[in-house]
Amino acid sequence: VAPEARATAVARKLTSVLDCHLVAGDFDYFLKIRLSDMAHYGRLHGDELLGLPGVRQTRTFFVIKEVVDNAPLDF
Repeated sequence: VAPEARATAVARKLTSVLDCHLVAGDFDYFLKIRLSDMAHYGRLHGDELLGLPGVRQTRTFFVIKEVVDNAPLDF
């Protein structure tokens, strides 16, 4: 199975994943994840994400405040 197909299948199985995007740039995927607390994040990151084949590193950002979410587009 191709790495892209594996990553897609895994992202669809993780119930905390809200969005998953294949992107260009420094990383291959951008995941938007919502979790209940930092302990849950630690388990997801350490037990699931870092254990996936081909995952060498992750970069994490935490939302402090939603300023605009799902704004309508003009087209």
